[in-house]
Amino acid sequence: MDELIARLAARLDVDEPTARGLVAIVLQFLAREAPAPAMAPLFAAHPWARELAGGIPETDATTPAERHFGGMARLMHVADRMMAYGLTMAQVQTAVREIMDYARETVGPEPVDALVRAIPGLRQVV
Repeated sequence: MDELIARLAARLDVDEPTARGLVAIVLQFLAREAPAPAMAPLFAAHPWARELAGGIPETDATTPAERHFGGMARLMHVADRMMAYGLTMAQVQTAVREIMDYARETVGPEPVDALVRAIPGLRQVV
């Protein structure tokens, strides 16, 4: 985890607590949206990921817009939460790509690509 946090902090020019928060937001989204079998390889390779995914308060994701627009609205909710840390939209995209690239490097491309395909709209972001 420390390698990912340091990598993200350097890439985005943010401090480590901010980088940790960004990783937690993405992991929380993945854990909530993906089927458990799709998350299993990530959690097996990185036991800390399960704890980090559950370690930040979840906000209500059931607004009328999110119910109507589904996965894309929930992705925008993730972006909003990440921008609350002071990121621009470009930095949000970079952060999500870096996190997913790290997962591909450490878990393997096949399981991570299957995870991405399991979440509507995520493939367009990464």
